[in-house]
Order: sequence, then C-alpha cells, then structure tokens
Amino acid sequence: MKGSFDLYQTLGNTKPFIIIITGLSGSGKSTTLKAIEDEGFFCMDNMPIDLLMKFIELYDSATFDLHKVCIGMDIRTGAERFVKTAPWMVSTLRNMVKDVRIIFLESSTEDLLNRYKETRRRHPLNETYPNLLDAIKAEMEIMSPIRELSDFVIDTSKLNVHELAHKIKDILSSEYSSREMYIEVRSFGFKKGIPIDSDIVMDVRFLPNPYFVEQLKNKTGSDAEVKEYLRSYGSFAEFIEKFKDLIRLILPLCKKEGRSYLTIAIGCTGGKHRSVAVAEEVNGLIRESGYQSRLIHRDIA
Repeated sequence: MKGSFDLYQTLGNTKPFIIIITGLSGSGKSTTLKAIEDEGFFCMDNMPIDLLMKFIELYDSATFDLHKVCIGMDIRTGAERFVKTAPWMVSTLRNMVKDVRIIFLESSTEDLLNRYKETRRRHPLNETYPNLLDAIKAEMEIMSPIRELSDFVIDTSKLNVHELAHKIKDILSSEYSSREMYIEVRSFGFKKGIPIDSDIVMDVRFLPNPYFVEQLKNKTGSDAEVKEYLRSYGSFAEFIEKFKDLIRLILPLCKKEGRSYLTIAIGCTGGKHRSVAVAEEVNGLIRESGYQSRLIHRDIA
C-alpha cells in the first residue's frame, strides 16, 4: 500500500463515503444492508477483516466508480481474529478516509434468543458455545470494543424491519446526500390505456378540450396558444393550484417513506392537449421544489 494513499485524489472530485455495518448476530444486519443498498450504496456482506484493507487498496490502483460503499463485518469470519484486528483496522481506515461511519446493531438478550428460536438458525459461536444463551453473551463481550468505536449504536429490540429501514435512512440523510427519488411525470390518453406503472393517476378530462377549437386541434399542450386557452377558464386555474398543493404535500411524504420511484400520470382523452399542459405545470412545480424529475408525453408522436 502506498504511504500517501488518498481516496479523495483517487476519486477526483467525488467525495467517498464508507459505511461499516457490524454488531450482534441476529440484530438486523441483513435488513440494514438492504436499506443502505436502496440508497445507492455498493454493499458487501460478511467481508473478512483482513480483506477490508485489501479492498480499500483497490481504489488506489483501479478505476472503480464506487464512491458510496457499505461493508458488513462481524464474527462470522472468526471471533478471535475479529476481536484482535478489528479495532486497529477501523482506526487505520479512519486515518485514510475522512468519511467513515460505523453503525453497530444490537438487541436485548431476550430478543436475540427469541429470534434464533423462531428462525432455527445456528449462532456463529455455536461450536465454541453450544448453549445459545452462552453464545449470545460471549458475542456481546467480544464485540464491545467495536461498539465503543461506533458512530451509531442502534437497539433493534423494539423495531420491526420497516422501522429499522427508516431509522437507517434517517441516519444516511443526515450524514450524506443520498440518492434522490426518481420522479416521472407522464401525460397520456385514456384511448390507449392508463400506464401500468403509475403511482398517481389524475384524470383531467373534465377540463375544457382544445381539440374542439379548430385552430388548436393540431397543436399540443406544449404550445403557448393551447396553454393560453386553458388558462382563460377559471376552472383550470383553480384546479392547477389545488393539484399543485396536493403534489407539494405528497412529495416529501413519499421521500420520507423511502420511495425510490414515483410516477405521476396525467390523462385526458387523446393525451395531446389537456394532459400535456397539466403535466408540464406539475413538472415545473416539482423542479422548483428541489426534486429531479423527467417529463414524458407518451401519446405525442
């Protein structure tokens, strides 16, 4: 390893961020890794402690576009080796990379006992400690030095999988600018069916139809003349404001819920006039609100 190893220099202007997930066996590491992976991290579980530094070294010699990395480590790779090496490894890693966070998961003894009985899985220390309670207590003692080094300690005893995932995402949002929710605003015509991947569907066929105005018939909702025609009706202006208020309410709630994708479909009869104009209004609002979005007019050739 090069003595002047610098991840910041290696990755250019991209700021690297590494998370280490560790803790007691049965405390929810798999759920945590899945939640972090959903936030755009490259995740690896059950990494031997000796391979951690080897993996980090690869950043210095390879062109990996992996600036968000999550590594799961625990005593499955050998309790004796883990307890001797882990504290030093963590300290060394923190000296090499500025943004390293350790999340330690734990649960009460009673809760861990119940989880192992329900899943009927063997504890990693089963060979040394055949009694499950002895194994759990031994692991708590073995992992205590790592627990002291951790940035976050989460007791999962009273958390279900959804609550744990939300807690992890709250931590990530406070520590790192996580991946934005992908929002797609799509206009469509009911003649060709509702998009099957729609999350929110708004039917705007109640609005005045520019199709029946001869000079607007061959234009679309993107044209200024069509927009002016629609805005001349008080019902359109009132609807747009109320619909925008609804979108303003929904977006942060969807993001808080951990949604990765959101498709807002807006439909009229043919998908060329009213739905197009409304979709462009909604897309503008979404971007003004600080979200990234993609606008698609499905039925405009």
